[in-house]
Amino acid sequence: MNFDALFVNPNGCTSRQQFLPALVTVLAALAFFAYIVPGRTSQFCILMLLYPAGVLLARRLRDLQQSAWPLLAPLALLIAMLAIRLHYFSFGDVLDGAVKWSALVISAVFVVWGCVKK
Repeated sequence: MNFDALFVNPNGCTSRQQFLPALVTVLAALAFFAYIVPGRTSQFCILMLLYPAGVLLARRLRDLQQSAWPLLAPLALLIAMLAIRLHYFSFGDVLDGAVKWSALVISAVFVVWGCVKK
């Protein structure tokens, strides 16, 4: 399995043995940009890492004989969360917090599903 197959090409399947190391790589890159790199550069890099993460999860869902369309919900919420953090728009303090937590929880559910399911 090469880089293009895992992170760029959404067609195909990714087994759990290939998914876990690729997921660790994406999560390590996300943590690096979230906690080490300062400012808007980190936010932009995190936004760009949503594509490889989405492709990886889509490939894993196909391996589980599931459609990848449900991934649009967490990806849209994550993009909205980043737009709120970059101050592009706001729904108000309460809804901004709800968008953040729902994006994180729903994304975590998909990641755990990909890790646990055989």
